[in-house]
Amino acid sequence: MSLVRWDPFAELHSLRQQLSRLFTGPWWRGPWSPEAAGPRMDIYQTDQEVVATAELPGLASKDDIEVLLTENSLTIRGEVKREGEERHEDYYHSERFYGTFSRTVPLPAEVRPEQARATYRNGILEVRVPKKEPGRGNVHRVDIH
Repeated sequence: MSLVRWDPFAELHSLRQQLSRLFTGPWWRGPWSPEAAGPRMDIYQTDQEVVATAELPGLASKDDIEVLLTENSLTIRGEVKREGEERHEDYYHSERFYGTFSRTVPLPAEVRPEQARATYRNGILEVRVPKKEPGRGNVHRVDIH
């Protein structure tokens, strides 16, 4: 049997990881969950259209994003992939979010999803959708340019 030196900081790190798993589990939807943290969005309307912009930093390409629209809601899904890990002898540190995300928000007016346009540049996704008269519901996938 060998003696191992006690490291109180390793114990605290382990506790922090366990608490992090607890508060990010599928049963938790509190203010620290990934869904609450992002993506952050602005939604506004003009006379002719509804415009939504979302911060999506860390995505390698527009192919990592999926935009779904109904007449009264917008869903943005995606995945931030980890490129590499910082490892040193006894040190490991990671604060950035990696993994899948999804957020659905209501729109302020009924829109025409089939006429939506989306662009992704410099970590910002912009979705523009013309308004319409109230009608029946459909779900449409939006191509990102």
